[in-house]
Amino acid sequence: PPFSVFWGKMVLISSLIKSDYVVLGVIIMINSAIAIYYYLKLIVFMFLKEPIVKDKNLYTANISMALKVIVGIAVAGTAFSFLFSGAILEFIEHFVFASGF
Repeated sequence: PPFSVFWGKMVLISSLIKSDYVVLGVIIMINSAIAIYYYLKLIVFMFLKEPIVKDKNLYTANISMALKVIVGIAVAGTAFSFLFSGAILEFIEHFVFASGF
């Protein structure tokens, strides 16, 4: 559970249960349990199974420069998002208060 999605789901589910939306909280928990199967399946194929094709050029030859740039921006944004978490939360907080929640 060290990932931010885990903590976000925990806070969301506990808020739903405190607000008497238990059914919605249970639906989210069931959905998360199903998703764990797919996440673990991906990890098994990435790290525990032997690759079918051992040619390293197969994976890098078909990657365009645009895709490399997009993935690089996404990785950098994810890696450094903790530096701007306060500003991001303040930005989101404005919309939460405006919505009446």
